[in-house]
Amino acid sequence: MIRTKDVQTIVTEWLIAHGYDGLCGEGCGCRLADLMPCSQPSPGCMAGYESKCVCGDGCDFDMVLERPDKAP
Repeated sequence: MIRTKDVQTIVTEWLIAHGYDGLCGEGCGCRLADLMPCSQPSPGCMAGYESKCVCGDGCDFDMVLERPDKAP
């Protein structure tokens, strides 16, 4: 029996292997722990890094394309 992986598992493993925190896209972002909450991959999603929320609407985090500085 051939065992296959679903898209979410493949994407999660790739993101972890390459040091990313989740996915980001226009107007959305998701962490690895809650990857693809819309239940499907979006063609506009890209690998991203977690960052402090800067939108000012009380969000917990933002996902950005470039790794934020990790200053001590």
